[in-house]
Amino acid sequence: MANTQLLRIVFAAIGSFVLFAALVFMPFAPLPIAAIGLSFGITQAVITAVVAAVLTAIILSPPLAIVFAITFLAPTLVLVRQGLLSRQTADGKFFFFPLTQMIVLALAMTGIGTILIFFITGGSEGLPQSFANAIQQAPEVRNALVQVYGISSQEEMLWIANVMLITGFASWPLILLGNLQLAQALLVRVKRNLRPQDNYFRLQLPIWLVGPLAIFMAGAMLASGWLATLSAALAASILAAYFLLGLAIIHAISRHWNGRGFMLAVLYFLIFVMAWVIIPISLMGLLDTRFDFRGLNRRPDKPSDAEGDEE
Repeated sequence: MANTQLLRIVFAAIGSFVLFAALVFMPFAPLPIAAIGLSFGITQAVITAVVAAVLTAIILSPPLAIVFAITFLAPTLVLVRQGLLSRQTADGKFFFFPLTQMIVLALAMTGIGTILIFFITGGSEGLPQSFANAIQQAPEVRNALVQVYGISSQEEMLWIANVMLITGFASWPLILLGNLQLAQALLVRVKRNLRPQDNYFRLQLPIWLVGPLAIFMAGAMLASGWLATLSAALAASILAAYFLLGLAIIHAISRHWNGRGFMLAVLYFLIFVMAWVIIPISLMGLLDTRFDFRGLNRRPDKPSDAEGDEE
């Protein structure tokens, strides 16, 4: 049994490293770590992450291993550890770390990481300008931008650098939470999950989250230079959480629709090919505290929290 578990850890570490090394599949690099943690425990997840980091340091380079650990491995381990926390009530029921707090924790980690990266790696010019200069000095990237988008001037390079930084930091919590949910869904299907399946139909976000969102959006509009970009990146990260809430609302209100599977497939296809679709979905999540979209769609003959109304 010990040898079997060791083999799983080794294969998961190799898989995580391969996904990280293959740039196209890099967003899925935390998936094996999350799967090991949610099925065997945090200790095994830590061992897997350490092996993956060592492989990255040996085969690629130590700096890349550090980047891998900071961006994917360490945050995933924190989320797995929290996700496995539970308490038992007097009647014997177990309550696990709430999904809402998992999302807030992911936002907090990515927010702190975003601020540290801007202050540590920006230099005297600021991170957006440093990133734009790096793009200018990379012939392959610069030529691709010129051919595809017609971007060549320094001002345009700075603009595209800002866009790439904002979208990159906004996708950070989505990648962490998405891999955690994907690993959980796969484990539930094969009945190897330590944490029970979360009910996304009842997902809510704390109302106080609107406050930081408004502050960062105001900073993005009123500040200048890299401070405006930092504020925009933090605001976009919070909007990413409302995007998840919007998806949960769509899944909830469409439970009894005919052709639901086809509709959801089209929706996810549009999200991948047209990024602007994310905006109305995020607005739906943001406005849910005011309009309660799931309540508007509730069936009067079957309450939404009844067991028979589950998907």
